[in-house]
Amino acid sequence: MAQGSSRNASVRSEIAVGILELLDEHTDREHGVTAVWLAEQLGATEKTIRGHLHALRAMQPFGRRVDRITPGDLRNMTSVDPRSGWYIEPVFDTAQMRLLADGAALSRSDGEYLRDLIARIYAFAGRSRQFGIRGSLPTPKHYNREFLNNIERLNDAIAHERSIRFHYCEYDVDGDLVPRLDSDGVAREYAADPYDLRYKNGKYYLICHLHPYDTLAYLHVERIRDLHVDDMDHTVERAFDSLTDADGDPVDLTEFLDERPYPSAGPAVPVRIRVEGGLEPVFDWFPDARATRIGDAVYEVTIRSTEQGVIWWALQYTTSGVRITVLEPQSIRDELRRAGHILLDRYE
Repeated sequence: MAQGSSRNASVRSEIAVGILELLDEHTDREHGVTAVWLAEQLGATEKTIRGHLHALRAMQPFGRRVDRITPGDLRNMTSVDPRSGWYIEPVFDTAQMRLLADGAALSRSDGEYLRDLIARIYAFAGRSRQFGIRGSLPTPKHYNREFLNNIERLNDAIAHERSIRFHYCEYDVDGDLVPRLDSDGVAREYAADPYDLRYKNGKYYLICHLHPYDTLAYLHVERIRDLHVDDMDHTVERAFDSLTDADGDPVDLTEFLDERPYPSAGPAVPVRIRVEGGLEPVFDWFPDARATRIGDAVYEVTIRSTEQGVIWWALQYTTSGVRITVLEPQSIRDELRRAGHILLDRYE
């Protein structure tokens, strides 16, 4: 009796697993399959399949919704070929899939690894049949072979507040990454307290406290070599919460990054500018800018940024259709004027 009950339970489990596998492979929010089709695939009765489907809908296995698309639902679908029937909610929706896949593609990573990763993202979104990377995903010519391993180890160091040591690279004349050297010609070792990993301007940065300095630093992850992570937890010299801004308030990392259009040292300061022609260059780089219209397509704008960051930002729009004039502080105006004289002397 017990053996028969055990066999029945095993069969029921196999059917449930089979249903989940077929739903995962063949359905999404706009494409369902029928209980009849599932029964044919699994060699079970339609009644048995329907019973399992209703049980799965109540269970939400792995936190994923199992439900039915009705013929009435098809009117609101955006797909060119929606199909009624049972489906399982994908791990990612289509928008999340694209953002994750495109974000992965931005990293300067191994091409074969990226292709596999993006294929998995598509599969989790129920779009494996739509995987449409055009052309190859080449490995960057000057690829740091430690890059992927470093990301994993840095993530672990951040989570457990472990200090790190490493060599930091620069490019040689062949474009290869080589460690920076100290005055004795030996590879210089750096030490840091890692806090976060963020993309900025197409680069993947480690945000950290670089010893022995007091401010936050940006380091290109792809330039880190020979990474050593401390074996013990909570070995950072300074916890992130101990860092404060110029006003003595705790550092808001998102705000900190927004105030630096380019990673640059120094405190963020208020900057007043006049913009003629359009505000796209402003809000594309400074989401918290405050703008006031003072004329026809003329605006007075206040931003916060490091002085060096504003200088680099303003110079890139020198020959664009938008005219940017820094009004204050005077120190930025002086540096821009000095840059102009340097360019005149160089290209005269």
